[in-house]
Amino acid sequence: MDKIENGKDWGIFTKCVMTRRDFLKAASTAAAGTAGVLGTTSAGSLLAAEGRITVNGLPGAVLGRTGLKVTRVSFGGILLTDPPVLQRAVDQGIKLVHTSPGYQNGRSMEALGKAFMSSKELRDKVVLALKVRPEKLDQCLKVLGTDYVDMLIPPMDSIEEISSSELRENFEKARKAGKCGHMGFACHTQRPEIIDKMVELGFYDVILMSYADRNKPFLDSLSKARKAGIGILAMKGLPKRASNNPGRKEQELIGSLCTSIVERWHAHTVLASMGSFQAVEMYTDILKNKLGFYDGEAEERYWAGLDGNYCAMCGTCSGQCPQQGRNIQRILRYRMYHRDYGLTEYARAKYSRLAAAAKSVSDSELALCETVCTRKLPLRKMVAEARLLLA
Repeated sequence: MDKIENGKDWGIFTKCVMTRRDFLKAASTAAAGTAGVLGTTSAGSLLAAEGRITVNGLPGAVLGRTGLKVTRVSFGGILLTDPPVLQRAVDQGIKLVHTSPGYQNGRSMEALGKAFMSSKELRDKVVLALKVRPEKLDQCLKVLGTDYVDMLIPPMDSIEEISSSELRENFEKARKAGKCGHMGFACHTQRPEIIDKMVELGFYDVILMSYADRNKPFLDSLSKARKAGIGILAMKGLPKRASNNPGRKEQELIGSLCTSIVERWHAHTVLASMGSFQAVEMYTDILKNKLGFYDGEAEERYWAGLDGNYCAMCGTCSGQCPQQGRNIQRILRYRMYHRDYGLTEYARAKYSRLAAAAKSVSDSELALCETVCTRKLPLRKMVAEARLLLA
């Protein structure tokens, strides 16, 4: 494999970094839209401008204008049910932890809460990101056993949702109370216009973005967002079976993809699903020994293999039939949770919450979306399978 230039030259970055809980109240009146413009044009020059930093002895990054320091691979909690797994990841140096009340039908967040309540020092060691709206924050804080989170990143996939004045008002109330530090959102749809609107609004500090594809308009918008000071977290960019004891070759591919996401495709950190000690060890090994290496041929084979198999959530079908396109993406995502993550209960719960109209996408609508799908997915077959598995 080829080594990216300076991929392992991790110097210490001397920028002052904000504290956490105490800072939240002190900074609650600061303008959320103040952006630190980095003024560079490529991933490599961006990294050079920001400097190389280490976090707990591992390759790290400053998460945009939040000032938070995170490792380049972070803890995704969708598979977590065992608190010691989180403890092991933090002991290994991983800094950012992400969870949602829906993961494992609540068991993921409960596991985090048990870990935090058993060790106050553990909570102080991590940057905590929570996928929930501010009006539901209080009940989550009780489960988590903490009185604040560093970031709120509720799922939103449209310009209308991210432009909500009510959302902003509720967040500002929570921030002034010292319950949260920064506002962002999780976006499963790779639509550049949503990213561009986020930057224009000047309100959001971070985005958790699906990396299920790497088309140029999407990456161009992410580059602009990063230069505007937005912290970028990546999800869905790794093989679906990455957390299920992959072999040596697949581990090499995972390391290469992590490198590409943070070195070439503008993300500050990759959220990697860790539900076992084996997964923690694999990702910390990537951080310690493999980040910076790139295998272009293996990556091209990986992306080519996704054609005809997985929805990239690129939004192309949404442009043809806006409402049903989004519904189709949701159905295929829940199918993926069942097939690839083994999260059958979670997938069925998510599917059951879809409106009746969303579940009854017609064959004619699916046929239309098949004609524009960039991955040439057999959507009629895939949706029929999802209905059979999840209904």
